[in-house]
Amino acid sequence: MQRQALLLGQLFNASVFEDISDVDYLQEKLDSVAQANTDLRTFDILVPQGDDFKVVASLEPGFIDRTTGDLNYVIAWHREEAVATLVSDIGRESGGDSERFWEIAMPLTNVQGEKEALLSIRMSLAVMDDLAKDTLTKSYIILSITVLIVILLLALNTRLFEHAILFRRLKEVDKMKDEFISIASHELRTPITTIKGFLSMSLEGDYGELSEGSKKGFKIMEASVNRLGHLVEDLLNVSRIEQNRLIVKKEPVDLKAVLDSLMLEFELRVKAKNLALKLSADKDLPQVWADEDKLKQVIINLLGNSIKYTKQGEIELIAKKTDEKLITITIKDSGIGMDASEREKLFEKFYRVQGEETRGIIGTGLGLWITKQLVELMGGTISVDSIKHVGSQFYFTIPIYNKETHKIEEKPQTEKRNQKTA
Repeated sequence: MQRQALLLGQLFNASVFEDISDVDYLQEKLDSVAQANTDLRTFDILVPQGDDFKVVASLEPGFIDRTTGDLNYVIAWHREEAVATLVSDIGRESGGDSERFWEIAMPLTNVQGEKEALLSIRMSLAVMDDLAKDTLTKSYIILSITVLIVILLLALNTRLFEHAILFRRLKEVDKMKDEFISIASHELRTPITTIKGFLSMSLEGDYGELSEGSKKGFKIMEASVNRLGHLVEDLLNVSRIEQNRLIVKKEPVDLKAVLDSLMLEFELRVKAKNLALKLSADKDLPQVWADEDKLKQVIINLLGNSIKYTKQGEIELIAKKTDEKLITITIKDSGIGMDASEREKLFEKFYRVQGEETRGIIGTGLGLWITKQLVELMGGTISVDSIKHVGSQFYFTIPIYNKETHKIEEKPQTEKRNQKTA
């Protein structure tokens, strides 16, 4: 604004002012300059009158012919150069509002370069001050918001820190839980095996002939011990899977032989519930790349589940070649079925479908979770389709053995010798 005021005065002196003789012409030029510069507050031409200066032309007609002894005017006149001063208040007799502006006083020269008059310009800083005030207000708002955000972040970080500590403690507790389950399961296996052995010997008459009542009691105990044994085994599997200690040894597996052996194994269980068991498999099923024991466990879990939740009808075990890389194994039943909400949580740990039809069915909710983990560890996927009161269909994929991509691990020589000796 200071440079603009100085430039305006210099341009007026160079292009408009010639001499002080034609005051009306100068007044006309002052008015035209004022119309083009909205920031211009005063634009006066003064002539020296003794030690003071007299206004001969002005944007404010009331100030014409008035005299002033302003020090800046005197300095500018005697130094023959422009003097710029930052003034905080217009003052003057008009009693204007408080305002900042640049006041420029500079001598005007005629065509011969002689001083003839003095130019006084007052350029308002209202726009700049309003901008600065607006910026300051916005800065205060932004600062307040920033302080508030910092306070919130500090509070959040404090809570996050507390959550981090809690999370670490929960992980420690979870680890202790896994270790406890692992140790407890291992410790329970031995007494359970011993009890099962003595119960079996007692039922076979090794300790003397049993009465019908005693046999019935021993069979109930045997069923309970078997159920406890399955629970312990499930807990061990959960512990091994969660701690990445479950070993999966993949090798070429004759899928048809596995399915045939399982059909024989489940024949009596199916007949006991008056159900039908059917095997539908492609001819010349290729070998699959899997851990044979884990594959059997998966199919046994799914078949056992179907038998458990099917009251009448049939269960079908299907093996089809999906493509050149996968075989899909399906266990289809005509059981109680599930709705969409029940299917969503089916493979979660400890989840069991709750309802009138499942109230008397015993289970832990671990079987399907373990099954899903085993299938994925062998490189497959598992899913389910089901309709309430119609039946369910579990199907999972297993990779087909490929000599080029699947490498069979050589067994150590000592293991081979042990097998040969056996």
